[in-house]
Amino acid sequence: MKLIQIKNYTTPLLLSGLLLFSAIGCTDKLDAPFENEAFTSDVDYTIGSNMKLPLLGAYYGVYTRAWEEPVTLGLRGDDVNAAGDQVPMQEQDEFKYIASQWNTNSIWQQHYNDIVNIFTAMDEIEKYRPAANNDALADQYIAEARVLRAYLYLNLARAFGGGIVIDELDNIQNTPVSNKAAIMQYVVDETSAAIPDLPAMHPNKRTDIRGGVTRYTALAIQALAYQEMGDYQGVASATGEIISSGEFALASDFYHLFKKAGKLDNENIFEFQYSDFNQGEGDSFNFLWAPFGIGGWTPAVTGSDAGWGFYEPTMKYITFMLDRGETVRLETSVVFTPDGINQLHNEYGNIPSWITNTNREGDIFNNNARMNFASGKHIQPSTELIPGRKGFGSNKNFIVIRYSEMLLMYAEALTRGASESISMTATEAVNMVRARAKIGALGTVTTEDVLNEKFAELAMEWGTRYYDMVRTKNTSELSHEGKTFTMDKAYFPFPADQVADLPQLGEGVVNE
Repeated sequence: MKLIQIKNYTTPLLLSGLLLFSAIGCTDKLDAPFENEAFTSDVDYTIGSNMKLPLLGAYYGVYTRAWEEPVTLGLRGDDVNAAGDQVPMQEQDEFKYIASQWNTNSIWQQHYNDIVNIFTAMDEIEKYRPAANNDALADQYIAEARVLRAYLYLNLARAFGGGIVIDELDNIQNTPVSNKAAIMQYVVDETSAAIPDLPAMHPNKRTDIRGGVTRYTALAIQALAYQEMGDYQGVASATGEIISSGEFALASDFYHLFKKAGKLDNENIFEFQYSDFNQGEGDSFNFLWAPFGIGGWTPAVTGSDAGWGFYEPTMKYITFMLDRGETVRLETSVVFTPDGINQLHNEYGNIPSWITNTNREGDIFNNNARMNFASGKHIQPSTELIPGRKGFGSNKNFIVIRYSEMLLMYAEALTRGASESISMTATEAVNMVRARAKIGALGTVTTEDVLNEKFAELAMEWGTRYYDMVRTKNTSELSHEGKTFTMDKAYFPFPADQVADLPQLGEGVVNE
């Protein structure tokens, strides 16, 4: 019997009206996170071997993302349309923001809940330190927690343009608002402090917490912060260290990278792990993938649940890929319906014969009132469900940061004047990614070439395209298909519920 008994292991904390109940789990087996772990409220700090438990609680908190978080963070770019029946998401997709929109409040609340949980985890680790009698391991666990917290702050700053960097839990009401630049510097500082205490290996090589944070996870998050700061030498240095480590490689099969075979792949630097514990019934630990799916399908495995239809690739992205002659990445990234195929015929003209409404595994995607296309990166074939499971996407991991993104970030940094930190040119980095996609090599690359390559490679993934266009102030690209973007719409407003609890948020934040 696989157990997920989440008890009151740590004391509930109150964060400006946000009640957080800490949770504890276990992630030390591939395809079986949080397996056979039963925790009670009886905490004995003299058992040094239990020092890992609060850290596992921090991982559990980060992995248990609400469905609206990645959907909302991803839908404002010119790669994604908001579909479905959620009016706030449709408004945000058109850059119409209201401080009372429920989903942005959820992002804020969930992220800060997890930040507080991590504070608690770090305190608990310190209480175990004497009994564990292993300062190096305790320092590593603290470093992992700091990196997880830095990732959450990175998300908040890119979404809201600022926030509150908590230094003491009992002083939140008096902590001033930090702008985006200050939070990015905090992320850089936190990851810099953590890196020396982290193992220098691929996350999938860890045997204690499989897929957990390593030095390269920290460097990737640091590189993303440097990129937001416009510090391209910092980007080149951080990504260069990842590349030169030899720990990572592009998956040979782009299509299956986003399927079950891609779990803890050598390309993945950071991913949220889920599992059905290789059993067809009983406990499971999964993300709710249904919002990414399509409502009308005829699955190859009869009875498999359909999706909701909230996340649609844009015609702009699809035609961009067709113009480039893309096959591998387009097939992987976009699921087509008959109406979608007809729309392409009518608006684009002749399309390749390989485009169909059936995937390789035999799932048929029928017409749907909400959307003509769906994100293939977020749809698991029904044939990959464990027999007995019906939930859409059950057992699928959520990839957060990939090696290909680091290669392209390194390339962009060099095109913007950064010095090479390793023996690789910008052109070589870009062509590595293109070769996997079976696209011809480029002789030289410009910044625009790199940004286009990122569009092709990373579409529909965590708002990457939107953040790229915001930091480059490319309003024309984000103004598409009847939507008009201006830089004053770069960030969500602070949620009204949070401003009511933390008055300093009402003063706003100055970013650029």
